[in-house]
Amino acid sequence: MHDRGSSVLAGFAAALVILAGCGAGAESSSSDSGEVVITCATCQQSPTDPFLQYNYEAAQRFNERYAGTYRVETLENPNAGSSDDRLQYYQRLAMADDLPDLFQLNSGEIRALQETGRLHDFAPDLAADEEWAGTFHDHVFDALRGPDGQIWAIPQQRDAIGIFYNAELLERAGYDAFPPTWDEFEQLAARLRADGVTALALDGDWATMLMWVHLIGTGGGEDFLIDGITSADGWADDPAVVAATERLRSWHVDGYVNADAFSGEFQNAAAAYLSEQAATIANGPWFVKTNLTGDAASPGLYEKTGFAPAPGWSAGERGVIVVSGAGWVSGATDERALTAVREFVRFVSSQDEVLAQAAATGASPPVAVDPDAMAAAELEPLATGLAEEAAEVTHRYPHVRVHGPAGFGVAWRNLWPAYVDGSMPAAEFLDRLAADARAQAGG
Repeated sequence: MHDRGSSVLAGFAAALVILAGCGAGAESSSSDSGEVVITCATCQQSPTDPFLQYNYEAAQRFNERYAGTYRVETLENPNAGSSDDRLQYYQRLAMADDLPDLFQLNSGEIRALQETGRLHDFAPDLAADEEWAGTFHDHVFDALRGPDGQIWAIPQQRDAIGIFYNAELLERAGYDAFPPTWDEFEQLAARLRADGVTALALDGDWATMLMWVHLIGTGGGEDFLIDGITSADGWADDPAVVAATERLRSWHVDGYVNADAFSGEFQNAAAAYLSEQAATIANGPWFVKTNLTGDAASPGLYEKTGFAPAPGWSAGERGVIVVSGAGWVSGATDERALTAVREFVRFVSSQDEVLAQAAATGASPPVAVDPDAMAAAELEPLATGLAEEAAEVTHRYPHVRVHGPAGFGVAWRNLWPAYVDGSMPAAEFLDRLAADARAQAGG
């Protein structure tokens, strides 16, 4: 943390007094029956976030199964979802030694928060239970590891992110399949624009960043997305990143995106696709559950929708974003609380629970699931098809919002509109983006 003067330190001291009374609590408590009670800051009910709602319902099932032994107590947390303030919220709690026993973060946030020394290392737990450790897919812990082999989180999902498209709109433009290269995608975009249809729904935030990552990952920038984005001082030295950035800007200039593409609200991008004003949108399997099958979608849109990996810069170079760099973390230190925490993360990574989560959210499991059990669960077919498509592509890469610096989202939203309108060249934009993303995260 940078020293900004005695007045700031005094403010922090006052904040710590307040936080100490918030009751998040890393220490477990015991009820009159002797059960161990642990706190969860991402297990609250939510009518809008299917992941939080699943967490709530899973906690209730856990409580029922372990009644009298363990119990999860839900904390009302305004930063439970993917809020820009989430990291700072937990950093303040860590300073007060008051982290919850259970909560969720992405890998960028984890890298920042583990510097407080307050996160539990799950590596010994996994080493002590080889059968449980062996159920997880390869590489799901890669973005969750510390420099000395620590494992700071148990992953919640392993999803593929590609591009949803309206097959009927593509057919009207003369395409019977999604374009396999970016050049052909731009040809499609020009035809759609001529017909008064937006080619790509963007938001200046999540959906826009997805397309930036796809352009980088399919253009030779996989190493940057895996390592360089966290280790390189500046990002303008990587030609794949520069080329991707310039190409994404050109789609705004050429009129291939929606008019409100800088809103910062994904629902604006979703609305363009759901109303059939836009022909494509980037997202993952949860989009089916949260949007395509909801009341906001045009009648029959689900039946018209297909899913494809991102095009390549040349033929045979398609790719998908694989998201597994987020999961359950713990601030517990009391051994009795940690026993309950270990039991909970085993519970939510069990076959029954990952299938329940898949049914509730559309997310793909981080653990291997028996194929017969998967078939018997009758999961949503469009969502499950995403994982099958992902298995056949050339390139797989992480998403910067999950794997990059914790402050990336704020920095991107602040700088991207200025870059697109021509206020700065690509090199300046990229280097400022790198610096601001780290500064936002306190780096």
